[in-house]
Amino acid sequence: MAHADTISSLSGARKAALLLVSMGQERAARIVQALNEDEVDRVMSEIANLGPIDEPVVNQVMREFVAQAQRQVRVPQGGIEVAKGLLAEALGSSAKAEAVMSRIGGTPVGSHFRALTALDSTVAASILSREHPQTIALVLSKLPAERGLAMLRELPENMRGEVAYRIATLSPPSPETLKAVEAGLERRILSAATGQRLRADSDPVKPLVEILARADAETERTILGKIDELDPPLAQDIRQRLFTIEDLVKLEDKALQLLLRQVDTKELAMALKGTSEAVRERIYSNLSERAGENLKEEMELLGPQRLSDVEKARKEIVRTVRQLEQEGSIVLSRSTDDYID
Repeated sequence: MAHADTISSLSGARKAALLLVSMGQERAARIVQALNEDEVDRVMSEIANLGPIDEPVVNQVMREFVAQAQRQVRVPQGGIEVAKGLLAEALGSSAKAEAVMSRIGGTPVGSHFRALTALDSTVAASILSREHPQTIALVLSKLPAERGLAMLRELPENMRGEVAYRIATLSPPSPETLKAVEAGLERRILSAATGQRLRADSDPVKPLVEILARADAETERTILGKIDELDPPLAQDIRQRLFTIEDLVKLEDKALQLLLRQVDTKELAMALKGTSEAVRERIYSNLSERAGENLKEEMELLGPQRLSDVEKARKEIVRTVRQLEQEGSIVLSRSTDDYID
C-alpha cells in the first residue's frame, strides 16, 4: 500500500480488508465465513491486491472503526430477568443466579465497555480471553446480559467455569477500577488488531493464504473460484501455497497411495529433493518394497539439482493433489478440523 494513501481515499472494502488481515488469521477466517458472497468477493479481492501495509493507515482505519462502532452500537435491553438468565446458564443453577442477583441488587448494566460490545462476539471474546479471569468476570458483569452470554460462550471451554465462578463471587468494583479497566481494553482493542501487521509485508498474498488455510473447504472453494475469474495465475499461486510438498504427511494412507499411483517416479524423486526425513519415510511406507527401492535409486541418480527444477516438480505434485481433491477422490485436512474418538 502506497504511503500516499489516506483514510479518506480508501474504499469500504479496502478498509475491511485491512481490518481482516490485522486481526489474526483464525479470527479473520471465522468472520469471512459469516460474510455473504458479494462481501466475500469484494473483500478478498482487496486482500489479494494489498501491497505492503502502512502502519499509520492501519491505525487510522482501526480508530475509525472503533469510533463508528461506538456511535452505531445499539445496546439490547437488559433487566433483572435477562441477568438471571445469563447467570443461570453460566452457573448451571437458577438458585445460584437468584443468590447473585440478591447480592448485587439488580445493578443496571450496559453503561460500560461499549467499545467491546461494538465488536463481533467472537473477536471480542478473543481479545478478552487474553485477560485475567477476574478482569473478564468484571467486564462480563457490566455488559448487557445477552451480550455477556454471547461472549461467555465464545471463551475457551477451560476458562468459562472459572469466569462464571468469579462473576458469582465478584465484589463491587470502584468507579476508578472500572474506568481503568475500560481504558485499558480500548487500547488493547486497537493493539490486538494491528499488532500482528505493523511491519510492512513484502508478500501481499500471504495474509489471504493464512486466512484460507484456516477456512472451511466451501469458503476456500468460493473465494478461489472468484479469484480464478479475476486472476487465474494468482488463484493458482494461492492454491500452491495452501498445500506444500511437506503437507504430504497429512494425507491418509489411502489418499497418499492414490496420489503416488498418479505421479511419475522421476518427477516424484525430483520433488522429494531437500524434503524432510519424515516426508520421505511417509512416501516409502506407502509404496511397495520394489517401488520404494526404485524411488530411492532414482533420487540417488539425480544428484544435485537446480532449485527451480525441484520447485517445478513440487508444483506438479501439488497440482495433482488439488485435482484429486476437486474430483472428490481425496480430502485435505485443515487446521480448523475437529476430531473425536
